Formats: sequence, C-alpha cells, structure tokens
Amino acid sequence: MMHSDTAEPAFQTGMIKTGAALVGGGLMLASVGMALAAVAVTRGAAAWARQRDISPTALAADKLDRVRHATLAGAHAWHEHTADSRDGHPTHAR
Repeated sequence: MMHSDTAEPAFQTGMIKTGAALVGGGLMLASVGMALAAVAVTRGAAAWARQRDISPTALAADKLDRVRHATLAGAHAWHEHTADSRDGHPTHAR
C-alpha cells in the first residue's frame, strides 16, 4: 500500500493568530492589573506604618521577645509536667 500524497493537517491560521493576539492582550491586561494591585498594597502598607507610634523594627523585636517568653514558659511547664509524672504524681487524662 503506497500513498502517493501525504495528508497534512489544515490549520485555520486566522483563528490561531486571533487566539494568540487575544492571549497576548489578556496577559498584558493581567500584568497591568497585578502592577496596580502591588502599588496599592505597597502604598497602604507604607501609610499604615507611618500612622503607627512604633517603628516596624521595634514592633518586630517586641513580637520576637514575646515569642521567646512564651516558648520558655511552655518548655518550663512541659519539664515540670514530665518531672511530676516521673515522681508518681498522676498525669492529666485526655
């Protein structure tokens, strides 16, 4: 069986070009939208930071200090609980 002519797919190039143009336009529109949103968020964050009485660095340091104290308190309570259970004191049932 020999085929003398090969069948090539027939594409509608006009529709392909139109689809590519629409995709490109949509990507450009999405990029502009994301840029506008980023500018709005940045401006809002900057305005919020200016209104605060404490600088962002000092606020972060305060939060880190609170986390350290909470971690130490939790570790201390855990060690006391394990020491009590080894000494024969009843543990809390869940």
